[in-house]
Amino acid sequence: MNIFKGAMALSFSALMLPQAMACFTVYNTANQVVYSGMSPPIDMSYQIHERLPAVFPGGHMVFGDSMDCSSVDARKVSPELSNVPVASAAVVARPSSRASRAARNREADALTK
Repeated sequence: MNIFKGAMALSFSALMLPQAMACFTVYNTANQVVYSGMSPPIDMSYQIHERLPAVFPGGHMVFGDSMDCSSVDARKVSPELSNVPVASAAVVARPSSRASRAARNREADALTK
């Protein structure tokens, strides 16, 4: 019976916890705030590095649990960012700057012969 009471108390206390809130802030290359808000500016079901460059090229995002999160969205005032969808930015394919492992091994073998 004590286990049941403990489980009930634990579940009740979990219901009383506040909802998790986050403040998302995106900075451009000049460290100016281009987005700030309680909702994420990108689709968070993907990794940030896959979506953020398509929406905010060169930008970086930080998030925290601040309760006083001001609302800023440069996409509403900047024409070059206004045509980018909020949460469905396409994945940007980047060309690889490194040679494949097989190519590096072939090159190393050629140098040692």
